[in-house]
Amino acid sequence: MDEEWKELYPLLKSVYKKMKTEWHKGLDCSFSVNQTRMLQYLNRKSPMKSTELAEMLLITAGGVTLMGDKLLERGLIERVRCDLDRRVVQIAITDEGKNYIESFDERDSAIIAYISERISTEDLHHLSRIFKLLDQ
Repeated sequence: MDEEWKELYPLLKSVYKKMKTEWHKGLDCSFSVNQTRMLQYLNRKSPMKSTELAEMLLITAGGVTLMGDKLLERGLIERVRCDLDRRVVQIAITDEGKNYIESFDERDSAIIAYISERISTEDLHHLSRIFKLLDQ
């Protein structure tokens, strides 16, 4: 059994690398995973306070500020003052940011196609169940 586990780990790494390569084709990959997640959250609900984003990303509000600086420079987000309390600054996604996130949806479709060409629906259910067990 130990030998099977020892063989599984390099396979998992290889599959992850291939899926990641497929997902990144044609994308600007200069952003961190958390910066991308920040954009995805903002695409669902915008504007948001730094503290809300920090809680969702499991980082500090200061970390949100630092991560947001690069996104701000690229025009993907903007900082806006709250109408009710001008002291509060919120982060909002821009139209350019929304376009950037749309390209990620296309990548998700590419990953789904990549997987569905290789494994059956039944195997996908087994894989999902196994990953959920490993994630607990």
